Amino acid sequence: MQANEVVSGALILALVTFSGTAVAADIVNKPLAACPAEKKPIGDVNSCGKKWKIRSGQAQVMADGIMNVQVGGLVLDDTSVGDANGTADGVDAVAVAVLCGGKVAAQTDPVALTKQGDAKITGTISVPQGCASPVVVVRERYEGKIGGWLASTGQ
Repeated sequence: MQANEVVSGALILALVTFSGTAVAADIVNKPLAACPAEKKPIGDVNSCGKKWKIRSGQAQVMADGIMNVQVGGLVLDDTSVGDANGTADGVDAVAVAVLCGGKVAAQTDPVALTKQGDAKITGTISVPQGCASPVVVVRERYEGKIGGWLASTGQ
């Protein structure tokens, strides 16, 4: 092996090591799916009361707690609600919870949800180290209370 190959190898190793420590790994980085009609709870979080749909949604939570959750078009998909179908109806805000092993380990304060079902939740959340089977759920605030999940990264 020539000296320049050794130097190149060492430089590549240093760059890989540096880049690996500069960025925290994702605990969760998945698209969001809307709550179906089956009313299936996720861990200890009840499901929605009606069927919902989502145009777009992504949840990212990093090991250092930095979180970015974006929801677009999270609205009712249930004709039984009449004119409220296709709207967020009485849901005026959402909170994001991280479940570890089926239990709520951390949750944000509520953030406004537009009538069109759009919200952006960013900030830092305290997720315990060693979080087993992490799942992100977007929970409704309805009549001033945090309720079931409307969208999630897994079921």
